[in-house]
Amino acid sequence: MQFTYAVGRALPLVIAAAMTSGVSHAAEQTDLENRVEALEKVQITGSYRMNYTVQDWNERQEDRGGDFRFNQLNLGVETEKNGVRLSAQYRMYDNSNPSMIHHLYFATDIDDQSEVQVGITKVPFGIQPYESHNDWGDNALFMGFNDDYDAGIKYITQRDALNVQVAYFSNGDTKPTDAERFSADLVSSAGQANEEAHQLNVHTSYKVGGSEFGGSVQLTGLYNSETKQMGDAWAAAVFLNGKYDALGVQLQAGRYEYNPENPVGVSEDSIQMGAFGATYQVAAKANMYVANFHYDLPYKGGIVDLVRVYSDYNLIDKDASRFKDSHIHTVGMMIATGDLYTFVDITSGKNALFVGEGDYVNALAAGDGIDEWKRFLNIQFGYYF
Repeated sequence: MQFTYAVGRALPLVIAAAMTSGVSHAAEQTDLENRVEALEKVQITGSYRMNYTVQDWNERQEDRGGDFRFNQLNLGVETEKNGVRLSAQYRMYDNSNPSMIHHLYFATDIDDQSEVQVGITKVPFGIQPYESHNDWGDNALFMGFNDDYDAGIKYITQRDALNVQVAYFSNGDTKPTDAERFSADLVSSAGQANEEAHQLNVHTSYKVGGSEFGGSVQLTGLYNSETKQMGDAWAAAVFLNGKYDALGVQLQAGRYEYNPENPVGVSEDSIQMGAFGATYQVAAKANMYVANFHYDLPYKGGIVDLVRVYSDYNLIDKDASRFKDSHIHTVGMMIATGDLYTFVDITSGKNALFVGEGDYVNALAAGDGIDEWKRFLNIQFGYYF
């Protein structure tokens, strides 16, 4: 009787434990399947790049036949769950440049034609996605008007041939005193203590055949941490981005003005910006012009998928009469071989940032003090995955 009673008392507990174990195992199995499904949606992206460079102003480099070295390693992730997408990329450069975030944002669809992005996302200004074909870029890249990313929220909608982007950015991609950044922004320090605050961008484009016509407007608040006052800045551009069979054309005209509230005695003819660990001066008011052309050669076969030749020209026409205008012109060729892209560029610059042995700090403002064309050869090998 005692044995029967004990079994009778224990049996429900055994059954309950078995059921609990089954439920637990099923839950673990479901959780594992969910994790596997989530991992299947994760896409790792990136690139590895190496450069061979010869600069005509660097005698020691010319004497040793140029430099062939590691340039950068980019790692990114793209994933999606429950209708929310994540896109992020981090870049690691050679020893002379810092590592930095490129972009990081969350996105979700509003409808079949529209989405919202929140985070460090691309500023919709000018020709998209880039206003150049070469590896180096142009002066506008170091002025925050080409391939720029800030922290905020952006709405994008595509209605047939019409594309509209509206964005609000609270600030740049990192703290305002930090020049170790990918995107060129105002960088504050003693005297030039201006910070970007509360920026609004509106960008529209319309496609007709192979032509894309568009315009951009940018309004920015400039907070000065020394005077505690808010200045302002604005920029606008109109452009044509065309593709006509093998011929590509990029034409753009724009203007910008910075109106800071600096302390007494601090010039308002230039503003301080920063990128890639360097700070430098930029003319506070100027016109900007872009004239880029490319042609896809008919040769294709074997390991070669595409051969593109191009000419990219950018001019910064500054208002201040004592400032020297900044020019940069690149002619080159891109060869696509599967996921390997090779750029062969000859870049010529005059009062251009990081081109020549002159004073780079003032190259985009008063000038580099040399006011002469300087050139460099750059061959980049980039593998993208």
